[in-house]
Amino acid sequence: MNSVTFNGRNRSYFALATVVTCLTLMAAPRHASAQLKPQSLKIGVVNSEALYQAYPEFRKIEEKLAKEAEGMEASRKVWISDMEKRQASIGEKENQLKAGATTFAAARKASLQNEIDSLKMNLQQRYNDQVTAEQEKLQTRKAELLSGVLEAVNKQIDGLGEQEGYDLIIDASNGTVVYARDPEDLTDKLLRRLKEK
Repeated sequence: MNSVTFNGRNRSYFALATVVTCLTLMAAPRHASAQLKPQSLKIGVVNSEALYQAYPEFRKIEEKLAKEAEGMEASRKVWISDMEKRQASIGEKENQLKAGATTFAAARKASLQNEIDSLKMNLQQRYNDQVTAEQEKLQTRKAELLSGVLEAVNKQIDGLGEQEGYDLIIDASNGTVVYARDPEDLTDKLLRRLKEK
């Protein structure tokens, strides 16, 4: 049996093709004898990755974030210095353990090894916490900066969809629907059907 794998772009086009096929089938008459005219759907595609690369507002945000990340360098140097001091302290304790390997009692060696292990775990946890906090701060800031630009982009997509008569606009880079004319929320109907079974 052959298996098919999709890279990011192929997966997006596959998702897009699936959506278009489903919509086409939904628009067709349910029975061959039905006298309904097939409805045509006007579907548009945008590529958010290309938009992100080409739209100057996005580049401005990236430049601003890069400057803010550089501004974090001073605080990063402080905690890295603290980490280096802690690492040096651990190294001293490891040297004590090596020097006393033949003279220390087993209990003393075990106690010192436990202390070293605990200090190493604490150091690794502090490092992880610092890195995570820095990344979260940058992600939050990025979301703040992007919110206005994304709102403007979405407003333009909605306007384009309405003015040009699109029924659906799909983001080709990830297969998500970014605009749907008069969408009907089917959640309640689906929940009722699920509860019936």
